[in-house]
Amino acid sequence: MWRPAAVRPWLGRTCMALTLFAMTAPARGPADDVGMDVLLARMDRLWAQRDAPEAMHDMITLGVIALAIDSESYEAMWRVARAYAWVAHTQPNRLFKKAMAVKSMEWAEHAKTLQPARVEGHYFYALSVGEYAMTVGIMKAVMDGVAGKIETSALEAYALDREFEYGGAMTVLGRYYYVLPWPKRDLDRSRRYLEDLKTRYPGRLLGRFYLAETYYALGEKEKARAELEFVLRNDPLSGTELDQPPPKAAAREALTRWFPGATPYPAEPEPNRKK
Repeated sequence: MWRPAAVRPWLGRTCMALTLFAMTAPARGPADDVGMDVLLARMDRLWAQRDAPEAMHDMITLGVIALAIDSESYEAMWRVARAYAWVAHTQPNRLFKKAMAVKSMEWAEHAKTLQPARVEGHYFYALSVGEYAMTVGIMKAVMDGVAGKIETSALEAYALDREFEYGGAMTVLGRYYYVLPWPKRDLDRSRRYLEDLKTRYPGRLLGRFYLAETYYALGEKEKARAELEFVLRNDPLSGTELDQPPPKAAAREALTRWFPGATPYPAEPEPNRKK
């Protein structure tokens, strides 16, 4: 868990790594194939353990080293953007969340400019702008045109590869149209993308929880209840165990709030990741 008390030391260590990158990165240069492959593989292993202390700091540091080898490595760029986006997403401190979202936006922008036909840059740009919007407020984000960047990049990611990150673009778009303020909110579009996600990835429990919220907002309460009960009764799709917010806890809270007297199943929270 990222805590405010850890902000300054973490930023200090990251700044040291970025200074090393600035001192050593060539303007352009061929990658050392073996070295780069090893670095990227290590970054992916750290991503699989992203809830562990220091995992994302270490992942970003490895990305900086990879970019010192090849300053135009698309593979390193989007992985660094992904790490920063996760830190922003899981950070309760608003100022630190905003700073990490901006760093993710910068790296994702570099990536999608370098390889516009690849999905990763567009997808993580949409995610990072979404995290940034949370720090300034959705109404201000809409008025300043920030929210539109989420939609544009998420739609591009959806067009390029809707299957990436277990239907990630569908999740982003479904949630985006749900959280927009009136009159821009579009629950029918939210339902469309989240039902598409449900069809393709029925075990993506976070998507099922978001679909429950959309159904409830549409007044389809029994459908909402069925989605919440599915989340509580089923294991998450392999690879999505670390989804945030934890869908089982969110579904349990929503079930008791929307349906007083309902008995949440199971009685105790399930672990958020596989043992």
